[in-house]
Amino acid sequence: AVVSTQSTGRNIIFLILLPTLVSLYKLDQECSDLQLAFATASTEFTKCLGKNTKPVKLCVSCYKQYTSVKETYTNITISTNCTTVLRDSDNAMVIRRLWDAYSNMWGSALCESCSGLSSNRSVEFVNRTDTVNLCFDHNKKHGSICSECKDPYEAL
Repeated sequence: AVVSTQSTGRNIIFLILLPTLVSLYKLDQECSDLQLAFATASTEFTKCLGKNTKPVKLCVSCYKQYTSVKETYTNITISTNCTTVLRDSDNAMVIRRLWDAYSNMWGSALCESCSGLSSNRSVEFVNRTDTVNLCFDHNKKHGSICSECKDPYEAL
């Protein structure tokens, strides 16, 4: 086989530079731990979002997962070693963009207004929401939603 010297030269330069390129992308332990924590929290929050697509249900059911993503992102931003490396170091800015998307989604669903609910109040809120939704579903065919569902709606 004939091997071009030009292509062989490029391969040799690449092999010489490879350890340097790999070291540029290697994270220290703190940054690696924060990256993994954010990836894990993001995965759990995304799963919760997919399972709870209605805004009211999303806010109550995904509060823990959202809080975990928020705390992990905050930890990244306050780390002097990791902020630039994990959040701002390349054009993709994956962690920053994921956080922005999660934060915007949480805000769009108006979850901040119910995130202060205690565990017992959250369950009560979900139960009342379910009651209202069942009432709506049951009465929409009869045209009596306003009269039949007024009390449960106001209790919500």
